[in-house]
Amino acid sequence: MTSREIIRELLAKRLPDRMGLNEHFWGKLPEMGWDKQGVPPGTDYVSRFGLDIRSAAWLYLPGPRLDLWETVAETDEWVVRRDDWGATHKNWKNRSGTPEHVAFMINSPEVWYREFREPFRAMRLSERINLDQLRPKCAAAMATDKFVTYDGLCFFEELRRILGDEYMLEALLTEKEFIHDFVSALCEKYIEYYEWMFREVGIPDGIYIYEDLGYTRAAFCSPQCHREMILPYHKKLFGLFKDHRLPIIFHTCGDFRVHLPAIIEAGADCIQAMEAKTGMNVLDLAKQYAGKLCWMGNVDVRVLESGDRAAIAREALAKLNGMRALREPYIFMSDHSITPAVKVADYEYMLELYRQNCRY
Repeated sequence: MTSREIIRELLAKRLPDRMGLNEHFWGKLPEMGWDKQGVPPGTDYVSRFGLDIRSAAWLYLPGPRLDLWETVAETDEWVVRRDDWGATHKNWKNRSGTPEHVAFMINSPEVWYREFREPFRAMRLSERINLDQLRPKCAAAMATDKFVTYDGLCFFEELRRILGDEYMLEALLTEKEFIHDFVSALCEKYIEYYEWMFREVGIPDGIYIYEDLGYTRAAFCSPQCHREMILPYHKKLFGLFKDHRLPIIFHTCGDFRVHLPAIIEAGADCIQAMEAKTGMNVLDLAKQYAGKLCWMGNVDVRVLESGDRAAIAREALAKLNGMRALREPYIFMSDHSITPAVKVADYEYMLELYRQNCRY
């Protein structure tokens, strides 16, 4: 079976010839040491490591205020920029890392209604996004035997980057009318975006949604808050994907276990990444939700970083053999992404263990 066929079967909650294989990698891995281990800049990781899933397009909504774009400060190491949502972030230039939240213009309902709401609703995507750059990349991806996805942020993640974590979490509880109005506008624009992509670029094999709902110790909000403020919009957007018979891979960092029933209800077909350091174990989850999801990830990257081959083998084989015994659909992957602390040879050793033990 081809990669495309394998992943389609797994996302349909069926068992093909083998388990799937996917991975995320930190940006600038070659510049941070992998170039000295035989992985030069520009390496196609999907081809190099024989992965099954290829992202053809990364989608996120532009903001409505181009006049706000500004480089606030810059050094050789980092840059601070304000974007078209009026959100200011600090980013490293030469290595990867989580952006630092600096400042956010939308810090009250009044600012949203007065300065952003109508410009955003009136914004023409065709004037902000160049599909001519996406068409050849997507066509080339679809011409292969890989499972091809369009990847994009979703509502909780958009709120975080536009409002900042602190105000977002407060507003979810104290400014519900504003949050509903804001997320409704985001949802309508995302539906417009995906419909435009499907019509003008083509329909992929599936959708990969990024929606970080948790941190190391817990979820960011309660299940009740999630169901009231986010789930209705997940259902609406995911309904569009289901209308096109597109399976949905749902990425969330952190401990999101309290939200799993709502994620399933929304229509997700696969969950990723199940960070081991948050206490999650894919075997436990697969038993609890047997037959309801495909599972991707949960291989503890800290074990890979250790370089201890015996520990790597224990970790990898526990997930591979365990999921085979449970007869649950599984895509083998780290519990988040491969960091510069992982040696290429150790990652390749783990892949060899996968290939020796991936058959159902």
